[in-house]
Amino acid sequence: MTRIHLDGAWSITGHINGGYLTAVCGRAASEALDGAPPLTISTHYLHAARGAGPADVEVDVVRRGRLSTARVTLSRDGLALVDAFVTAGSPKDTPVEVDAATPPQLPPIEECPDSGAGAPVEGMELLHTLEVRPHPTMGHAITGGPALDAMMMSGWCRYRDGRPVDAALLMAAWDVLPPTPWAAHVFAGTPTVSSQVVLYPGPAIGPLVIEARCDTLRDGIIDETARVWDSTGRFMSSARQTAILAMR
Repeated sequence: MTRIHLDGAWSITGHINGGYLTAVCGRAASEALDGAPPLTISTHYLHAARGAGPADVEVDVVRRGRLSTARVTLSRDGLALVDAFVTAGSPKDTPVEVDAATPPQLPPIEECPDSGAGAPVEGMELLHTLEVRPHPTMGHAITGGPALDAMMMSGWCRYRDGRPVDAALLMAAWDVLPPTPWAAHVFAGTPTVSSQVVLYPGPAIGPLVIEARCDTLRDGIIDETARVWDSTGRFMSSARQTAILAMR
């Protein structure tokens, strides 16, 4: 078991971002597997991670090989917060390739509203760390404009301090846009229950382009798919998450 520090720079209203927690698990597994890059991360969020501070990571290597698998449990004061299975390694090369996932059409990043612009606001630390710029129409929909017919969000993302895209951001980017139901004026909390992230090998050139869609919301269950490209249009990751609509 290893003691780590959860970074409050990735929090919103006191809750550590779920994508960041996935990245923490992915990094811990990679370190235990001799630096093998994570390919898939299947995460279950058991309890909310509130506030920065110490936490414990336990890694159990289940299998070693070209593709290795580890189970990662993130806990605090003996309470399990996150349980994840991470598969890492390098698949064999194949001549078969399909690349039908196309990035959304976005205006230039400077023409998209900056969600964290202005003076820092307490409780919105994630938006001080990341520059998140939704499509203007979608940004307007969640800040007083007309509702959209579809529950979807798209936009740009990069580190606010100018750092290049790194593995942590690629593992977390699927979870940084505003909740998709908000675009249709369904304003509620959307805590994530589980997620499945797929990562494609190779470096990424920022800023990132992200698109998230919720095609099914029924009985309080949100089924959402998110995709991430780099600025050259290279597909970098996808995620499927199950969340709960928490009406107030």
